[in-house]
Amino acid sequence: MKFSGSFLYLVALALLVHGVPAAMGRRLHFGKCVVSVQIHELREYFSEIRKTIVGEDGNSGVRLLKEHAMKNIKPLESCCFLRQLLRFYVESVFNRYTPKDSQIRRRTSSLANSFLSINRDLRQCNAHLHCQCDEETKKRIEAIQSTFEKLDVSAATVKAIGELDYLLDWIETHHHH
Repeated sequence: MKFSGSFLYLVALALLVHGVPAAMGRRLHFGKCVVSVQIHELREYFSEIRKTIVGEDGNSGVRLLKEHAMKNIKPLESCCFLRQLLRFYVESVFNRYTPKDSQIRRRTSSLANSFLSINRDLRQCNAHLHCQCDEETKKRIEAIQSTFEKLDVSAATVKAIGELDYLLDWIETHHHH
């Protein structure tokens, strides 16, 4: 049986529209919330820009995603923490980052789109009251935002993107079953 290219394109488009690729992602648990995450894809996007981004980071003594901020998050708080952190990245980091290189622009755009997709699922969990936020989690996010705002915009966005590996490690290792 022979298929035309346009038929295969339509099949692929139908699969995308109906969410089948999301099912191929890893199903990770953040508290009571289950989210499909394409962690391999996120790591691939980041690895393609990491060397350039880290080379642009002139603030090696500053960390946004400090170890203590990413550590000991209660299982029920992990959904809220991730939702707030992804929102920070989409609204404060990716929105303000203006790379000159088109490859880096495409990869950061892909990362932002992936974060938006994950956050959409987390918002649904929040709407069903499965995503609780306590004061400690809010303070963690505020500390990250505060450190970010102390740097100039360009340096802050480079710093935040350069630290994505910490976030990806946390997503991968701190999901709760």
